Amino acid sequence: MKTFPKTLLVTLLATVLASTLQAAPAVVVNPDNTDAVDSETLTAYLIGKRKFWEGGSEVVIAVLKDDADANGALEQFTKMNDSRFKSHWQRLAFSGRGTMPKQFSDPAALVAFVKVNKGAIGLVSDSADLSGVKKVN
Repeated sequence: MKTFPKTLLVTLLATVLASTLQAAPAVVVNPDNTDAVDSETLTAYLIGKRKFWEGGSEVVIAVLKDDADANGALEQFTKMNDSRFKSHWQRLAFSGRGTMPKQFSDPAALVAFVKVNKGAIGLVSDSADLSGVKKVN
């Protein structure tokens, strides 16, 4: 009976350690973008309340399909899971009030897209190669 608390403690420690070792989500923008992005502004961009950067460029959202880190970032900044985020943007797109976020299967493709599109903002894993883009979080 005494081994149960030890086993539980080891399991909890392993779970906490595994969750801290996962790559953190990174929010990246085009390197030419000089706008300051705090968490409130980021949320406004990601949910479509703000459609233009302060410099005048249109915001283009880029996300990864089926990526745990990107989904974690969505939940952190928008309080929506992947499914709700997609439904939210479908409603905006079908009503003419927004454009669906660009979806990518490969983090390198997403970073390359953000690198060449001035108004782009992307959600990727911190472990991805972020050279050529600016991390804002």
